[in-house]
Amino acid sequence: MPSPRTRSRLNPQPPARLIVGLRALIIGVQPLILLAYLGLAHWGEAINRPQGLWLLALLLPLIVLTPPLWRGHYAAFVWAALFDLFYLMLAVTDAFSSPVDRPWQLAIVCLATVGFVAAWIQGIVLRRAARAKPHGRHRASG
Repeated sequence: MPSPRTRSRLNPQPPARLIVGLRALIIGVQPLILLAYLGLAHWGEAINRPQGLWLLALLLPLIVLTPPLWRGHYAAFVWAALFDLFYLMLAVTDAFSSPVDRPWQLAIVCLATVGFVAAWIQGIVLRRAARAKPHGRHRASG
């Protein structure tokens, strides 16, 4: 049986600072995306700026995901990453279709990219840590 010191080298735990930093980054980016869309709706000049129900449909996931993100639910971070990909796709297409509101759209592109990459890295780190943990189902007999 390996000693506890050997076992800890075989099953490294993710650094807590990394996880806390990534979660803070993800949680911090979501309201900034919300504010960028609100700014775009209020001060945007293009015809295709979000208004009415389309604006509500864009902002509702950001509002609904905020409490689970604060509680640290893993599934909320996965959904945040998926919505960040959606905002990234939408902002890239809108940035190249209307040059009038390009600064707003590029801000959303940057924020969504940061949020997605942070959620992706966190998912990789947490999955590796979960795989490294021994499961309690199979005990060694003896």
